[in-house]
Amino acid sequence: MEFFIDRDPFLKVLTRIQTVVERRNTMPILGNALLEVTGGTLTVSATDLEVSLRTFTEVEGVVDGELTVGARVLFDVVKELPSKAIRLRKEGERLLLTCDRARFDLATLPAAQFPRIPGPEGEFRLALPRDQFAAMLERTQFAMSTDETRYVLNGVFVQVTAAEEAEAPGRIRLVATDTHRMAMVEQALDFPVPESREVILPKKTVFEIRKILEEDDRIPDLIIGASHVQLIKPDLSLISKVVQGRFPDWRRVVPTGNTVRLTTAREAFHQVVKRISTLSHEKSLGVRLMIESNRMRIVTVNPEQEEAEEEMAITFDGEAPMSIGFNARYLKEILTAMTGETARFALKDDESPVLVFDPERGDALFVLMPMRV
Repeated sequence: MEFFIDRDPFLKVLTRIQTVVERRNTMPILGNALLEVTGGTLTVSATDLEVSLRTFTEVEGVVDGELTVGARVLFDVVKELPSKAIRLRKEGERLLLTCDRARFDLATLPAAQFPRIPGPEGEFRLALPRDQFAAMLERTQFAMSTDETRYVLNGVFVQVTAAEEAEAPGRIRLVATDTHRMAMVEQALDFPVPESREVILPKKTVFEIRKILEEDDRIPDLIIGASHVQLIKPDLSLISKVVQGRFPDWRRVVPTGNTVRLTTAREAFHQVVKRISTLSHEKSLGVRLMIESNRMRIVTVNPEQEEAEEEMAITFDGEAPMSIGFNARYLKEILTAMTGETARFALKDDESPVLVFDPERGDALFVLMPMRV
C-alpha cells in the first residue's frame, strides 16, 4: 500500500474518527484505524463495535492495499506536520510516513483483525432536512438518561409516522427522558413516508450525528434497519447499532389534569434562573418559585445560608399564593430547548409533574418533575 495526500484533508479525516475510536483498549484493534486504498480512494474506518464511521477521500500515487494503525498516534503525528503533501507506504508490518524532512515509522496490525462493519439494512431511507434534524436532536438530547441500568432511556427515541397515520405526508417525532424530565419535539415532513418506523438512537450515536450534521449543508440519508441505523453523506458513512428494547409510552408521562396556567417571558425567566442558581446547592441545584397572581419570586438558599431572590412579572390563573421547587439545571435546559418568546407552565400542585410548552407553537412539549427545596 502506498499513497500521497495533503496534510489538511488527511487531518480532517483523522479528526472525524477520534470520538469513535475505542479508548479503553478492551481489544487492541479497536484503538486502530483501518486504512484501505482502492483505485484512488482512501477509506478510513474506526469502530467501538457499537458505532462505526467510514470516511472517504481522494489520494494520489496509489498502490492498493490495507492496514490498521493506531488512530490516536496517527492523528497526533499528522496534527504536528506542516501543510504539505504526506507520503504513506506500507513496509512489511510497518507504516512509513514522510512529510518534507520528517519521517515516522509506525506499528500496524493486520487489516484482517479489524471488525467487519455492517452495511445498510433494508430500504427504509429518509432524506431528512439537515437543519430540521439537527435542531430536533439539540432540543431533546439533554433529557437522555445517564443511568446505564435503564438502557432503553440511554438515547433518543425516533418515531417516523407514515402518511396514512399523519395529517401531513409524514411526520417525525423525537423523545428523550431520564424520568426527571422529558422532551418531545415533532415536525411534519414534506415528502411521503412509505411506512412507520420506530428506533432508539444510542447516546453516542446522537452526539456523532449532530457533529456530522453541523459540518456542512448537505442533506444526509438516514437508513433505519432492524438492528442498525446508517447516516450517509458523499464523503462518510456512520453505522450504529440501535438500542434493543421498547421505549416507554411517552404519552403516559404527559400530565392531563394540570389546569393551572403560569405564563412568562421565556428568555427573561431563563436569565433569572441562571442568576439565582449561582447560589443554589451544588448537588441539588434547587430553586423555588413563589407564585402570586401577577408576579413570581425565584428564590434559593444554600447550606451556608446564603440567599438569592429575584422577582419578575407573570400571568397566573390559579389560586395564589402557590410555591413549587425545581432543579435549576433541568429548568434551564428546558428553557434553552424552547424557541418561542413565551413559556407556559401547566401545574396541578407542588408535587405533580409540570407540563411546559410554548402557547404559540405546537411542535414541542416538555415535562418536568418538581423537587423539595
